[in-house]
Amino acid sequence: MINAYILINKQPGDSDKVIKEMRKIENVEKISVVAGEYDIVVRVHIKTLDKLLKITNKLQLIEGVKKTTTQIIEKEIAL
Repeated sequence: MINAYILINKQPGDSDKVIKEMRKIENVEKISVVAGEYDIVVRVHIKTLDKLLKITNKLQLIEGVKKTTTQIIEKEIAL
């Protein structure tokens, strides 16, 4: 299984509309509104890189999303 973070820059305005559309996408585990360089971080859990590409494409098509940057998790350490 593949876990990844998708970092999102969005247009200024109502985050709720963007988040509502993101919640409809299969395999999205978490959506976090953050401060800093990015506006939203989405965590996904998928089986293949092809599926990751499909999710990224769906996110990019949401009205208000300007840019996505995907970070695949290579190793995760529980504390």
